[in-house]
This record gives sequence, structure tokens and C-alpha cells, in this order.
Amino acid sequence: MKHTQAAESRILQLLEKEHQQALEQIDQLDVALVGLQFEGKTSVGRNVKQIRSVLQFFLRRFIKHTEREEQIIFPFLTSHIPRLVSVFPLLCSQHQEFRKSTEDLQLLVSVFSNYKSNLDQTRTTEKIREVGTYLIYLLRHHIEVECQSIYKMINCELRRDEKEELERRLKNHTVKLVQTKKE
Repeated sequence: MKHTQAAESRILQLLEKEHQQALEQIDQLDVALVGLQFEGKTSVGRNVKQIRSVLQFFLRRFIKHTEREEQIIFPFLTSHIPRLVSVFPLLCSQHQEFRKSTEDLQLLVSVFSNYKSNLDQTRTTEKIREVGTYLIYLLRHHIEVECQSIYKMINCELRRDEKEELERRLKNHTVKLVQTKKE
């Protein structure tokens, strides 16, 4: 029994840890967006730096999380818990929207830093706030849906050997990513 709990807890701990890290970054993005709008010129640099930091986390770490879900977890669960199949297209489309919004926000922040006039910066600030706020709500909702549906199903529906197999696949995927980086 301990082995079963260990397998399930490792999988869920990893996934939930990544979600927790993302939620912390989302909170930092929220603070920086509010600061960018209301704190004035003296804090612009700090807020833009914070937004960039969050974007780097999303681009370097959280996109890998979504890819792992799409390439490993969702196909695995499709064959082991078929009733979840209808949820995966929605989650994948949210992943796509997340990637697009992250790229859009990154572009807007780059453009913002290059503008010299206050009018251009004001307009771009509003666009940054719109895209950033959308991204915040998209991710918070998405993470909640995954935790309340997919992760609960992993915990409740998969047998011990299935959880172990899923864990093996996730480890192999991670090893392949590390090997690809080294090449």
C-alpha cells in the first residue's frame, strides 16, 4: 500500500508543485501589472523587470509542463480513463492560448521598453494590462480545472501499476528533454 501511495504522490506532487509555482508567478504578474498602471514612472522599470521575469518562467518552465501534459499525460489518460477524452481538446486549446498570450505579452513588453513618447507608452501599458489580465484569468481557471478534474482522476481512478507507468513515462520524457538540451 505504501508503494501505491508513493507512486501517486510523486506524480501528483510534481504536477501540483509546478502548478503552485505557476500560481506564484501569476500573483507576481498581477502585482506588476497593477504597479505598471498605478505606481507611475518611478516604478516602471521594476514592474517591467518583474513582468519579464514571469514571462521567462512561463517560457522556460511552464510551457514544458503543458507540453508534458499534451505529449504524455493526456494520451495516457485517454487510454486509461476514456471518459476524460472530451476534456482534453479544451485543455489543449487553453495551452495554445496560453502560449500565444505569453508571446503577445512578451512582444508588448519589448515594444513598451523601446517607446520614447508618453502617449505610446500609455497605449502599450493598456495593452499589456489587457493581455496580462487575460493571461492571469486563463491560467488560474486552467489550473483549477486540471487540479479538480485531471489530477483527481489520476489519484482516484488509476491503479498502482498505471500510476507507476505514468511516472515512468514522465521521467523518460524529462530525461529526453535534458539530453536534447545537451546536444
